[in-house]
Amino acid sequence: MFNVNCPKCGSAVTQDDRFCGECGEKLTQTDGNITTAAPNNNNEKVEKFKSSLNSYKKDTLNESKGFFKNIFTRLDQEVMSQHTYSYKFIASLVGAGLLLLLIFLLILVPADLGMWEPSKSSIVFRILITSVVSLAVLFGITLGIIKILNVNLSVHKVLSDFIAFNLFSTVFFFLGMLFMAIKVPSFAAILIILSLLLFVISPIYLMTKYSNHNNMRMAVIYGILIYFVIIAIILRILVERSMSSSLEILDSLLNGY
Repeated sequence: MFNVNCPKCGSAVTQDDRFCGECGEKLTQTDGNITTAAPNNNNEKVEKFKSSLNSYKKDTLNESKGFFKNIFTRLDQEVMSQHTYSYKFIASLVGAGLLLLLIFLLILVPADLGMWEPSKSSIVFRILITSVVSLAVLFGITLGIIKILNVNLSVHKVLSDFIAFNLFSTVFFFLGMLFMAIKVPSFAAILIILSLLLFVISPIYLMTKYSNHNNMRMAVIYGILIYFVIIAIILRILVERSMSSSLEILDSLLNGY
């Protein structure tokens, strides 16, 4: 054991000391030499995270103001322009919509279901997954048909316009859920059906608008026909699966008795 000096204040310390007795600096040994410990950068990371979060909130808030104003007042011009909304903002909108849907489902889906019914959490989870898959599938169909029509637009632009148009279907859907929550089922059903119709026709709207300023490989009517054929195939698959599941449940009930 021998005495050395603290690298920070120069006071005498020994090799066994972990802290300087004068300044309190933490000491470490490297190849027999005493040095000060590396500074803790946790605070710096926290500050960077807070700064990034504040910047994200500010950017999202500013973009949301322009988004809602443009969509509700000049949707056609927005779609016809080259303007797009950031992926972060689009993800925030989708996330907010799913969160709101989750809240409504937790309120509307009864806790006490029948013996043969799935649990409340299972129903809520299935509806959320179905919503995400439906959104992704419809956007995929829209993008695919637009590419078939040879519309020279980026995926980002199509996604931005797809989300913009479906703001209307989302608003009508949640209004319907709200009326359902306050026990006005007839008006709720009208709003929800209207929202689903808007959701389904969103690709047709985009194809029609894009055809006005793009040299397309074929007339937009063929794109619409392709779209209806794809939707018909999907509906047939869903109906067959639904009927098959219903028959299996009925068969299990009959065999149980």
